[in-house]
Amino acid sequence: MRKKLTPEERKGQIIKSALKLFRELGYEQTTVQNIIDEAGISKGGFYHHYDSKEKLLEDIGIMFIQKGLELGKQIASRDDLSGLEKINKYIREMNSIKQDRPQEVFALLSEMYSGGKNQKLEDLTFGYGQQYIAPLMKSMIEQGIQEGDFKTQFPEEAAEVFVRLFILHQREMAEALTDVLKKKDKDTLEIELRNFKRKYLFFQDTLEKILGVKEGSLVLEKVADETLEALSDVLVKGKSEVD
Repeated sequence: MRKKLTPEERKGQIIKSALKLFRELGYEQTTVQNIIDEAGISKGGFYHHYDSKEKLLEDIGIMFIQKGLELGKQIASRDDLSGLEKINKYIREMNSIKQDRPQEVFALLSEMYSGGKNQKLEDLTFGYGQQYIAPLMKSMIEQGIQEGDFKTQFPEEAAEVFVRLFILHQREMAEALTDVLKKKDKDTLEIELRNFKRKYLFFQDTLEKILGVKEGSLVLEKVADETLEALSDVLVKGKSEVD
């Protein structure tokens, strides 16, 4: 007899199936019926949890946002890291989420931060970031000021701008990289990789100036190399995910 799933387990099954299809077909091309068939559930079973594909995407988006918040809480509470080390660890750990399943995550992020296609979710992302993640960043920045690594007189404002720029950067990179993933064009990839690296370097330069740290203090350039290597591996070797 098939095990009866709890409501949370059933939602997890739907989300897992949806992410698989978003990766393989793209969000726009995936229908609710596709998700129902992949999850092996009834139409009523789907609509018991979600009234639309957009609501499902919103739930997945919140799940990713909450992961970022929990990660920030864990890092901010550590006593063995300096303020600068905490921020760099946060950047690295957030990037590791994307590296695990680059096609899947970038396709999802592209829809989450889609410049108007899902304005409610985009507003939610910015609001959640400012309300919950910015205060954690502020504590890390204030620690860095006390330790002499950061030279800003405005830790609260710096944290708010940091989070907003981080979200905007995620959106821009996700939309651009998703476009490349769809094309699977090696020549286009080589050009775009150079452009992406430049955007990461600009982002690093901007944040370092806001925080008042010396050049090269943040790890965004290294994160860029790791991310682009993972994506290059997916496209050039034809893998669906990084081993």
